[in-house]
Amino acid sequence: MRALVLALVKSFCAKFIARSIFVCVTAICFAGRAFADGAFPDELSVYLPANAPDRIMLGTNFGLVISEDSGQSWRFVCEFFITHNQSDIVNFYKIASDGAVLAVSLVKLWRSTDAGCTWTLATGSVSSLFVTDAFIDPNDPSFVVAVASNATGSGLYPSHDGGLTFGAALYAPTPAPLVSVEIASTPGVIYATQFDAASNGYLLKSTDAGANWTRQQLPVPSGNQPRIIAVDRSDPNKVYLRLLSFGSSTDAIAITTDGGRTLTIPITLSGGLNYFSSFLQAADGTLYAGTTNGDLYVQAPSETTFTIRVGPRTRCLGQRPGSSRIYACGDGSADGYNLGYSDDGARTFQPLMSFTQIAGPLTCPAVNDACASWYALLLQTLGGGPDGGTGVGPKPTGGSHCSAVGAGGALALLLIRLLRPSRSRSISKERG
Repeated sequence: MRALVLALVKSFCAKFIARSIFVCVTAICFAGRAFADGAFPDELSVYLPANAPDRIMLGTNFGLVISEDSGQSWRFVCEFFITHNQSDIVNFYKIASDGAVLAVSLVKLWRSTDAGCTWTLATGSVSSLFVTDAFIDPNDPSFVVAVASNATGSGLYPSHDGGLTFGAALYAPTPAPLVSVEIASTPGVIYATQFDAASNGYLLKSTDAGANWTRQQLPVPSGNQPRIIAVDRSDPNKVYLRLLSFGSSTDAIAITTDGGRTLTIPITLSGGLNYFSSFLQAADGTLYAGTTNGDLYVQAPSETTFTIRVGPRTRCLGQRPGSSRIYACGDGSADGYNLGYSDDGARTFQPLMSFTQIAGPLTCPAVNDACASWYALLLQTLGGGPDGGTGVGPKPTGGSHCSAVGAGGALALLLIRLLRPSRSRSISKERG
């Protein structure tokens, strides 16, 4: 693992961030009175399961926050209970149509079928690999495809039991890193993206559940790392991509309808201070793309261009299947809430919850015991804890992530966030 981390760090830093690595690591490890991994409590994604109409799940950088009563009350399961490792953090969560939840950490994948009370570590072919992405088949919750790597390369690995065990690679490990994977609503269609040593991007496609693949180099300048935002629900040939370039400090949304041979790029952000942070294809076909500075790009089904609205600083966008309500994660300080909702097509949003409303850990005894001290630290960080926000009080056993990981681990943490920008420059997306 250390060899893999060092190799990735050297390769990535040489291309993109050699000048800023020290500054970034310093910010992570010495951010003052910050929570858990050096970041102030923040949102990553929202999940609205169809089989539990009153449940709302909010993926955050300190755990999974859950309401079972449509947002009237909230509890959470801390990251430490999921990973059982102070040196590991959850990069993102995924939810299956049957309500099962996957948590992909810096190195592993975990699964819960009881709304967060218990978590099982994935086994099989990914046990000794570095898991960086995963996607659950929207047609069959038992089928999961994960991107996993070791020192020699990365491949695509399938699970047929919902992410508990993984089998032999669907796409053989290759030295060119695989970046993302997504399964279409049309059965059998899978897409993945890849980024080679020459900084060229590729789109991979299978129409037979991974038995055979086509690989197409994307017609974009080198240095644009491609990541799948979504596959259109009604058209399996239409894929929405994110093109993030660290070298030119640009962030773009691209669309292909022919497997990556041609692209249209309707939106490009430049300057390095504003990034796409959320994406939603709503039930009526409207596309929404939010940015870190509060711009909300909207394209109605009958239109070919995006218009700009003023919105919250959308860390996430989501919609429950069968509902018209749109949810958005906001900046708790700038927007006044951490999760809001809109009933007018994302023209206006009303606050639904703030992190200060979290009542404590889940009431499952194991979660409550493991996460009690993390809850105390959360309240302290938000300024409303038992010590009155002074920063003096209970601390999680084992210290902060940085003290537990050390410099090498901090570099790995930073690298993963940049390679898979789910905690900072993320695009959170939810199928409507």
